[in-house]
Amino acid sequence: MRAGVGLGSVSRVLSGQPGVSEVMRKRVLKAAESLNYMPNMLAQSLRRRSTRSVGFIVTDIANPLVSSIVRGAELVFSAAGYSILLMNSGDQPSADVERIGLLQQRQVDGIILLSSAEDDPDLLNTLGRATLPIVVIDRSLPPEINARYVLSDHYSGIGVATRSLLKLGHRRIAVIVGRDLRPSRERIRAVNDAYADLKLEPTFIVDRGSLSPEHSNAAMTEMLNAPDPPTAIILGGNQLLEGALAVVKARNLRLGRDLSLISCDDVPLGRFFETPISTVMRDTDLIGQTAAQLLLESILEPQRPHRTVMLPTWFESRASCGKVKRNK
Repeated sequence: MRAGVGLGSVSRVLSGQPGVSEVMRKRVLKAAESLNYMPNMLAQSLRRRSTRSVGFIVTDIANPLVSSIVRGAELVFSAAGYSILLMNSGDQPSADVERIGLLQQRQVDGIILLSSAEDDPDLLNTLGRATLPIVVIDRSLPPEINARYVLSDHYSGIGVATRSLLKLGHRRIAVIVGRDLRPSRERIRAVNDAYADLKLEPTFIVDRGSLSPEHSNAAMTEMLNAPDPPTAIILGGNQLLEGALAVVKARNLRLGRDLSLISCDDVPLGRFFETPISTVMRDTDLIGQTAAQLLLESILEPQRPHRTVMLPTWFESRASCGKVKRNK
């Protein structure tokens, strides 16, 4: 042996076991370096029954919000010696199911899931049968699903944003949201309660659809062509902003004067548009960090009770919001 020690000592050094002197450790590591030795991670995983890898299933990796969440999680996992297997579902529940199966076959130690649905039978059945730790981001799943949760307090941020519009005189507010998932429901509930708190008739309108530029473009076009158009619009997702701003540009609307606009989640397009867009904010890196911490907790301390972490949102008013020209 190049290091001049027995195989047992080499094994203890390379696997990080205690009871090895510093002199022996340095000798073995120096010999391993000279031989360009790379540890067999698969063999080590079989011995300790842990792959030190986790799965992360997201709806759309191209979304800057999702990328930021993954980045936050990766920082925590990397510091703990874990790697991430990132999978994109394309916002399809069937793909969520397939990817959960693939990750289980790869024997990951746990999964973080930003699911495409909350009520898909196949997805719920798959999650109900899963035996590995799972952390769910921003979804409401049935209580029988054995998971930990990281949620955003959409209700609070949208509530403040809506009250700011109402105080500016807006009464006909449009809310464009995605499909029937927790974030959309919480945002609609917040708008409704803001009207009720100020003892106003609920004269807002809601348009549900996909979180896409096409949806926001079509919804805004239809709303603004109506006999009683909205004077302010709240977009329930950053993916809606591009389509909305295309309508604003095409109609030569002056944000903050002709129309007030609020979006969710800070993206460069909102900050650097010619009229900066008022935004309901959240710390997306923190979402990923918290999800990673919860999953590590579940992996390393499985006896600890499951818990849900609620993270804050807040409203940042910018030039895209102004006093209403007329009351409807």
